[in-house]
Amino acid sequence: MRHWGLAAMVALTATTGVSARDLEVPANKGWMHAETKLIVRPSVAGLTRTAITDATTNEHDVAIKLESADKSVFATLFLFHPSVPSVPLWFDRSRTAIEERKNFDKGAPASADPIAFAPLGTGPTVGLRQSWSLLSSPYRSTSLAVMPMGDWMLVVRLTAEKLTAAMLDGKMDEIIATLKPGIATTAAYPGPAVPIQPCATQTDFAHMPKAKLEKPGGADFMSNLLMSAVMANHKPDAKTEIEKPAAHLCRDGAGDTKYGVYRWDGPDSNGYTMALYDAGRTISVYPGIMSQIEKRKTMSYSVVLRHVDDSADSYPSFEGLPRPQQVFDLIAKGAPSAKSQGNNVSINSSALGGS
Repeated sequence: MRHWGLAAMVALTATTGVSARDLEVPANKGWMHAETKLIVRPSVAGLTRTAITDATTNEHDVAIKLESADKSVFATLFLFHPSVPSVPLWFDRSRTAIEERKNFDKGAPASADPIAFAPLGTGPTVGLRQSWSLLSSPYRSTSLAVMPMGDWMLVVRLTAEKLTAAMLDGKMDEIIATLKPGIATTAAYPGPAVPIQPCATQTDFAHMPKAKLEKPGGADFMSNLLMSAVMANHKPDAKTEIEKPAAHLCRDGAGDTKYGVYRWDGPDSNGYTMALYDAGRTISVYPGIMSQIEKRKTMSYSVVLRHVDDSADSYPSFEGLPRPQQVFDLIAKGAPSAKSQGNNVSINSSALGGS
């Protein structure tokens, strides 16, 4: 149920080196995710498990399909390790993907706002959910729930041909209750979850001058490239991040299925974050290291694509703040200048003007 543009899919496949693979699990056996300990049995709330796929080599982006015997009700569980572990962010991206689907123009939400809920039934309301009635679709209702599993994310999408939104809500309750033992084994997560709101000040990207890419070979280019590669690999301690609430995000612009633009609380001088589709990958756009050291009036901006397996790709920097579409096109059509994971950093020789 995810929407992937062809160019972006090609680009991400090229950077990760893999395409989605089937996980071979006997139909009568349960499957356990090694990292989170989530267990998905052959039947979940009366829905039969029909397929398990992984878009990575190490089960960092798993999709599990479920359906009723008459195929009138079906669900997909998405379990991934997001580069930014934020329930509001990935709820916002999944909601956008749902509402931009064909025939959704007359979809009506069952509640005015997304509902915060406690995945374990009690405790902090760290999850977000919402259901919709579909008035011009082959289906009658659809529902979305996003909840944390430590610094992982579990997303449930549920759709029915004949059930009302209220009835589908009940089925979502059953699915969450069935999965609760797995969810209960994960670390605590700060709550409550609050839906993302538009930023108080919106950036007029459409009327900004297009930023130029830095030319390879210069001091700025080399400094930004090396520092971007190092910073791309930097991640705060996961346990600390989970126990300490993260800064709030706001949405800059309307967003669409391809990406949404977000800013952290505070002034917008530090660039922005782009969340790609709804699968856990983000792009960081932030002032280049030399611009900051020299306190220039006109900043250069580094671009880093962060993946679900904790790897990251650095791309050529821009001489000024780029429009989000420029960044998206750069990653969809170009090659990274450097890749980093763990203690390993590799530089693309072509980025230095080599062959």
